[in-house]
Amino acid sequence: MGRGPKKMTEELIARWKAEGRGKGAGPNYIPWVQVFDFTSRGRVQRTDSQKFGRTIHTMSDIETRTLLALEWSARVTGVREQYPVDRDLTLEIADALKVTHPYYPGTNVPTVMTVDFLVDVTDNGQTSFEAIDCKSSEEAEDPRSIEKLQIMRVLFAGMDIPHRLVFDSTLPMQKIRNIEWIRGGILKSGEEEQYPGAIRERSLIMAHELLHSTRNMPLSEYCAKFERRHGMRAGDGLRVAKLLMHERILLCDLNNPDLATAPLASFRCVPIPESPATGAA
Repeated sequence: MGRGPKKMTEELIARWKAEGRGKGAGPNYIPWVQVFDFTSRGRVQRTDSQKFGRTIHTMSDIETRTLLALEWSARVTGVREQYPVDRDLTLEIADALKVTHPYYPGTNVPTVMTVDFLVDVTDNGQTSFEAIDCKSSEEAEDPRSIEKLQIMRVLFAGMDIPHRLVFDSTLPMQKIRNIEWIRGGILKSGEEEQYPGAIRERSLIMAHELLHSTRNMPLSEYCAKFERRHGMRAGDGLRVAKLLMHERILLCDLNNPDLATAPLASFRCVPIPESPATGAA
């Protein structure tokens, strides 16, 4: 909360507002704080998200890992990271709680406080918001961090938005490692293939094979044989499998410590949904 350059001014805050920071939704959202605002980036990261249609800015490892979990969740339909909240309200709440409102270091400028993620969630066809702050276990015991969280808790309670805390010690790390591994199969913008559409074409073939397969061998072995049968480059077979997992065509157990060597029997393949253009008339 309240991260940013070392020297903030009211003029810079006004300029960021004029730039549209903290505004928009979906692919058009612009985070209040961005990785470019730091002279030393540390653990900040930019993650391209096909699901959310833009590059997501995270300021710590725990935020990046939380993002991966949010992106994977079917009920999460959008995220606004580094989302700024109304500074007049946070000043009022701090005063009511009798805690010191944060100020930018070395200034008398009150911080524009941010929540790490404001998330769009859809349950049973109804969309709502959830606010998420990501903290290390050490921060959870720091009195000053607790005071800032109190301000956010009261603010979101007044907006009837659940405010949730994610701690690094409670993240399902095996699942997140697998999600990150699966994301490695996604084609990046401008990436060269053997020929345009090669990975997508092979993914349709693999999905058909696995849907009707009685093979029982490790996934990596099947993928290596798939590569040889279809004249693919080494490693592309496993990449195709990752793409199918990412698209929820090849279903897997994210708690498995080594998906690459897991037997095919531990996966389940579902039919690829037909698009309107290819479906029956």
